[in-house]
Amino acid sequence: MNSPKQKSNGCLWIFLFGILSLFGWIFIEIVFKIPSRASGILALVLAGFLTYKWIGRPTIKGILVNLIILSLLVFGFKFLGGVFLDTLKMDFEETNFKKEEGVVLSSIVEDLDTVTVYSSHRIWRDNYGNDYVGDFMVRESDFNYLRNHLQTYKPKASGNFWGDLYEYIDQKDGPYLDLVINTFQQIHTDRRLNQMEFAEMVVSCIQDIPYSFIFQDECLEANLYEHSIRRILEDCPECCMGNVPFGIQNPVAFLQNLKGDCDTRTVLIYSILKHFDYDVAILNSSHYRHSILGINLPATGLNKVYRGKKYVVWETTAKYYEAGTLPSNFNDISYWDVVLTSK
Repeated sequence: MNSPKQKSNGCLWIFLFGILSLFGWIFIEIVFKIPSRASGILALVLAGFLTYKWIGRPTIKGILVNLIILSLLVFGFKFLGGVFLDTLKMDFEETNFKKEEGVVLSSIVEDLDTVTVYSSHRIWRDNYGNDYVGDFMVRESDFNYLRNHLQTYKPKASGNFWGDLYEYIDQKDGPYLDLVINTFQQIHTDRRLNQMEFAEMVVSCIQDIPYSFIFQDECLEANLYEHSIRRILEDCPECCMGNVPFGIQNPVAFLQNLKGDCDTRTVLIYSILKHFDYDVAILNSSHYRHSILGINLPATGLNKVYRGKKYVVWETTAKYYEAGTLPSNFNDISYWDVVLTSK
């Protein structure tokens, strides 16, 4: 066996280094919730140290001979690791709230009057390791006023069913999101966030809320659904709301119970960022049966060009997804269509 001071075969060295880097990156990011870039660098450092200790230094000749092998390993690990990490992100996603983060009835004082509100004390971390805290509230009177407005909505004949529906929800609920907007504004002021940092803070807040299914029909027993749905409902039977018009909760109702699926979340984020004058879009895919956010900011990654503007896409239903990245099982941008824009 080679000691650390001895030179070792380059092929074995690179192979072990690649394996340790891949699984170290996945383990560090998922378990310790360290942002992707930082966890990747840390994994490379630890993998290099452990490989050196266990095998020793490779020969210069060995490294040159195996450059091609290394390149193949990097691209292969990137693809396989991405698929594996997407799965782990979904599997590790919490389906229950911490007790202190649940919704409770409380009261605030407005214009010398005591007002009853539904309040949730949210604690979350964005995709770059920044921690945030905020109280998110909607008035009980506003919730009661808006809770059933989708039951009377009549679709337009424009041919853009979902875009028209989302626009109607935004216009109806937007004025009643003022307490939530005030919370985000306070964080913005206190932390002095730039435009991208503020968007990241808002999106990661909604990503952090556990996923729930919102069905137009009634909720059935978990074993009657496909595997992806069944797995979540077996762990969290209450993570389903049935008999909801069009299978979407309006933003005020979502904030009242924190139960939301993909378009329930995208419409809320759309309304909030629109208020702060962002150029945002909602993208739907009939192929993937999913809804995501688009944002017109100078960011890298997957994007959809619409009417001459580049909207960087953003997954809103799971934690740890940054702007420009989508889970590997629905990242073909050709299947996504812009259904609504704020500008």
